This record gives sequence, structure tokens and C-alpha cells, in this order.
Amino acid sequence: MLRLIAFAALGALLGGVVVAIVGPPGAGIAIAGLAFTVLVFATVMTRVAGSLGGSVAASPKAVQQARDARRLGLARVDALRQTGTQINDQPLCDIDVTVQPLAGAAFATTVRTVVPLTDIPRFQPGTGLEVAILLDGGPEVAFVDGELSPSERGRLTVPARRSVPVLSVEPHTRVVDGRRKGPLLGVGPKGRPLRLVLFAVVTVAAAAVVVAPYRVAVAQSVDAIQDGHLRPDMRHPDLLAQAQEALVEEIGHDQVTSIVVTKDFVTVDAPLRAGETATDRWMYRGGRVSDEGAATIQPDLAGEQYAWSDVALDQVWGLMETSAEEVGLPVGDASASVRRSPDGDIDSETFAEPVGPPVITFSIGDDYGSTPFRFAADGTRIED
Repeated sequence: MLRLIAFAALGALLGGVVVAIVGPPGAGIAIAGLAFTVLVFATVMTRVAGSLGGSVAASPKAVQQARDARRLGLARVDALRQTGTQINDQPLCDIDVTVQPLAGAAFATTVRTVVPLTDIPRFQPGTGLEVAILLDGGPEVAFVDGELSPSERGRLTVPARRSVPVLSVEPHTRVVDGRRKGPLLGVGPKGRPLRLVLFAVVTVAAAAVVVAPYRVAVAQSVDAIQDGHLRPDMRHPDLLAQAQEALVEEIGHDQVTSIVVTKDFVTVDAPLRAGETATDRWMYRGGRVSDEGAATIQPDLAGEQYAWSDVALDQVWGLMETSAEEVGLPVGDASASVRRSPDGDIDSETFAEPVGPPVITFSIGDDYGSTPFRFAADGTRIED
């Protein structure tokens, strides 16, 4: 189970990293951080469990069952070795013992268990200790005290280790209700291919769960990479169309007072309800729409609004490329803005108010200067 948790955390970590790269700013960071913490914890615990692989999980119930069945014996400590692992600052040790049961043949085995520093003298080679034999024939044993009567202990003689069979404890097993049970997934080489497949499936599934809410951003990034770009450019017609569709659906109508198209995101100022002046700012970035709250500049007139369909946004990238060729500079990070032009009729009640036809504006330049360009909503050049 710990390994499944570790691989699930690995998948979540990978998914969080992907989202952090392709998604909106800050997305995926918290998930990746939590997944990394879980991954480290699960990996450490897995290593600890691996160190305990040769130990036997002897529950009090299993020991009591052995006592009740009188599966008891006398064990001689043949050797004590520290494994190099410590649990709660106490050494994990391998104790070689030779066991003579009350009934049955003698056997030798190795008990892996935590031995408190103060108990190490108890396990010096040659020491005789009472044990409960958890299963008939062993080799699982647990150290107990005071279970053998003086007469029983007196008639038990532990033979030399070399004269009895050495029985190894099956790794990662425990004794439950008189039966030996192993881990659900197993740890041996026999089931390794299936385990690897399962771990891969868990990793991919966890990554997919994290990435799923940002699948649009991932798809856009994949397309951009296939086109030779590291990140999607929102000024391109297909991506701008996706942004427009998502924004209109989230806002609930197609009326806006401004549109700003940059390389990384699209922002619009849109009324809460078409025909009203209370306006929010909306952003499309990393495949997702977010409401940024009230717009910094609130329109004075409902007439400042226009419909998305009034503007040929699909021409923005082409206009930028043509303009860049005209001035002999790359498009670079140029951003386009769409707003209504001021009313130029001096006799109008809305003179100088932004209620005229929508105008597309942007500048092409470098560190030494820039050239502004203005186009009508249909892409026709407006000469100053």
C-alpha cells in the first residue's frame, strides 16, 4: 500500500509540475508541494518497511494463540547483528537462534526485530530464551517470558545450529488467525511485471486527475511545441477563437468595452449584464477563464459596449505580421487593444466619449522606439 501511495504521489507531483508550467500562474504549485511531501514520506516509510522485511509481525493475539496451544520452546541465541537501521533511535537487529520446541523437531532461524539498547545484553550469544512458536514447525517465533515450567525447561536441550535445518522467515509476512499472510501486492520477483504495470497505471491516473482541469492548456502547449514554440501564443487566430468562446460562455453575453490580446493571455472588460455600465475584468490564461473583479475604469455610457462579432479578431496576428514587415522588426511581444474610438462630432452629446467604431491598435518596436498602428474593426488600415 505504501508503494501505491508513493507512485500516486509521484503521478500527482508530475501532474502538478505540468500544470505549473502550462497553466495559469500559481496553478499546480500547492498540489506539487503536497505530492512531494507525501512522496518523500511514503518512500521513507517504504524503505523502513523494506528494512523490516525479515521481521515477523507478531500480534498479541497470535502470541496468545501460541501460548494457548502450548507451541512453546527454548531458543539459544547464536549471534546478534545490527542491520544499520534504527527505529525510534533503537537498533533493528538480526538475531540468529536455534529453537527446540516442546513438541516437534528443532530448527534454526533468524529473527529480525528492534532491540532496545538496554536489552542488548539479554541477547548475547549462548543465552537461552523462551519463545512462542507462532505456526506449527516455525520459523516464526516471538520472545516470551515465564511460559515454560522449570521441568519443561529442564528437559529441553537445544542442539547445535549446524545439526538442524535453517528455516528462513518469508519476507513481509505476518501471522493472522494461525495463517501466514503476505502483502496484497507481493514483493517477490514472480509478480514484478504486474506490479510495475499497476504502479505505472496508478502514476498515470494520479497525473491525469491533477491535469484534467487544465487539459485545454495542456493541449494548447502540445500544439505549440509541435509548431516549434515553447508556449502557445494567444495572438494566433485559433487560440484567440478558443479564448473568445470560453470568455463569452463564462461571461454570459458577447458585449465588451475593451479587449486586450497579449502573447500569454486575453483580457476583456465586460458589463455584468449587457446594456449596463457595471463592468468586471475577465482573463483567459492557461486554458481557463477567471473573473478578476471590478474593472479599474468603469464606463460612463452603455454605448461604450460593442459585440465580439463586430471585430475581426482573427486578423490580429496577420495585421501584426504585416506591420512588423513594414517597419523591418519582429512582432515580438506586441499586444493588441480593441476599444471604441472617441466620438468626433463636436455637436454630439457624446462628443469625445468612446462611443465611435471599435478600433484595433498595437505598436511594433524595439528598445529604440516603436511605431503605432491603427485598424478598423474589419482590419482596414486607419491612416493618421
